[in-house]
Amino acid sequence: MQLARPLPVKPLASSPGVGAQHARWLAARTAALLSLAAAYVHFAYAPSHFEEWWAYGLFFVMAGVAQALFVPVILYRPRPWLVFAGIAGNLAVICLYVISRTAGVPLGPHARVAERVEAIDLATTGVEIALIGVLIVMLGRGARRLVVNGLLALGVLLWVLRLTGQLP
Repeated sequence: MQLARPLPVKPLASSPGVGAQHARWLAARTAALLSLAAAYVHFAYAPSHFEEWWAYGLFFVMAGVAQALFVPVILYRPRPWLVFAGIAGNLAVICLYVISRTAGVPLGPHARVAERVEAIDLATTGVEIALIGVLIVMLGRGARRLVVNGLLALGVLLWVLRLTGQLP
């Protein structure tokens, strides 16, 4: 099985449109690096979560696997659907993090017990937020507008649910 090679990078001034190509190349590499960093943390903390409950550990392993597998795919096949999947997956991880730190995880032996916020948690969530930002930049104008508007609508919905007492 032979993997496709990434496009060679030329100097920005060599021809028209190369600056945009370089920006996409740089964004894909930045996304890969951020995803790899988040995957590393999820793998590193999986054993301690397995000690708490097998499903907590399994979640950390699966998040790490998804983020690690995202790296070669975003480098060699940065398709719009893949960018959308990366945004959705990392957004889901961030949402679960926020829920686990405010209302507590919904399942398991520590159900509905809010976890403490630690520096590594915040750093990893920051990396995932930055990853979502880079992925949004990789989208075309129309898709980018759709995603940003969707994220804003989600934020408004969460605030409405919080203010009406539907969320803790």
